[in-house]
Amino acid sequence: MYDRSRLSQGDLASATATIKNHLSKTAKMVMVDLGIPPGFELLTEDFDDYRNKSAGRKSGRLEKFNLTATQAILYFDSIGAGETIALRYRLRAKYPIRTRTFQSRVYEYYDPEVKSVVRPVEMEIRKRRVTKGEGRDGHNETTSAKPLKEKL
Repeated sequence: MYDRSRLSQGDLASATATIKNHLSKTAKMVMVDLGIPPGFELLTEDFDDYRNKSAGRKSGRLEKFNLTATQAILYFDSIGAGETIALRYRLRAKYPIRTRTFQSRVYEYYDPEVKSVVRPVEMEIRKRRVTKGEGRDGHNETTSAKPLKEKL
């Protein structure tokens, strides 16, 4: 779930992937494929932080993750019966585009029929408007100390 679906270039969107094991037993080797919307860059430090924080857990431990152009693939060791994991991550809007996210899904590596799929979401990135005193990169321009010449 995304905190918003309309952004400007350079803005950050926050997302939360909620994974719940509805089985009556522990799910082993759980794979999560998170669709990365076109025009967005995933900030991987959020996954690194979660992996470090979950390192000592008995279940719900993020073992590793890989990125492709269209998805982040997360590898969890296991998720206990009835356990819920909420993983927050951020994406940066790179360029103007109106798009749909790629499909996301969660499944057991050794039993891919045990799965859940999330439908795509519409997203829009608008071109950032440059305001007076702001450069094209969105930062304030510096002005030189040279005096202005006046026409007489």
